Amino acid sequence: MNGKVIVITGGSSGMGAAMAKDFVAKGAKVAIFDLDEAKGQKLVEEVGGNLAYYKVNVTLKDEIREAVADVEHKFGPLTTLVNSAGVSKMVPFLKSSEELWDLTLDVNLKGTFLTCQVAIERMLEHGGGEIVNMSSLSGKKPSSWQTVYCASKFGVQGLTKSIAKEFADQNIRVNSICPGIVYTEMWEKLKYEYAKKRNIDPEKVMDHFKETIPMHRLVDMKDVLNAAEFLISDKSSYLTGQSINLVGGEWMD
Repeated sequence: MNGKVIVITGGSSGMGAAMAKDFVAKGAKVAIFDLDEAKGQKLVEEVGGNLAYYKVNVTLKDEIREAVADVEHKFGPLTTLVNSAGVSKMVPFLKSSEELWDLTLDVNLKGTFLTCQVAIERMLEHGGGEIVNMSSLSGKKPSSWQTVYCASKFGVQGLTKSIAKEFADQNIRVNSICPGIVYTEMWEKLKYEYAKKRNIDPEKVMDHFKETIPMHRLVDMKDVLNAAEFLISDKSSYLTGQSINLVGGEWMD
């Protein structure tokens, strides 16, 4: 990770925060873009000088561009972008509101689109870089009560592959990670919605998932970190437009 200058959206909590801490520990300089200022500043205090926090709304291109400029002034040329900002809610299709659609598509898909645009503009100036978009098993496998979320993550998959093809000959690689169930703060909330969907006890939701996954375990955070590190390292130098399915055998394509 030495020499890497990495922006992680949604980096104040969950998978984004875990990656931020891991990458800094391995020698990278990392900036997290997130709206949760309290968690972002707390993480900076915990990790130290090679981690910076920026309050950025990923649906506003000017905010992204201004923050990236400051990151490059502070840490040097941007080498890597990880899009981890995301929202998810489990709602029956006919009860899914326009507001839910707008919020989910804005953060999950438009935010990824805009940050990729800004990052690639900079990477073209610097001779290349890597982008990792955090997608989901829901970007490949349809799910009832998650129509809006699935639409956003299927979009991330198409966006990732299209960008990868366009910039493959300019030393910019774009890949995605598609995790199954990672027990983060997001799933601490979603388990109650899933329990309602399946009519089961919320405290039995994770055991239910373990029963249906061939490896009979959830995604460990270390699995996410290993996949992300692989995709932004030279070990994956011939990979672009690909997705890593972190699903324990639940989905294969």
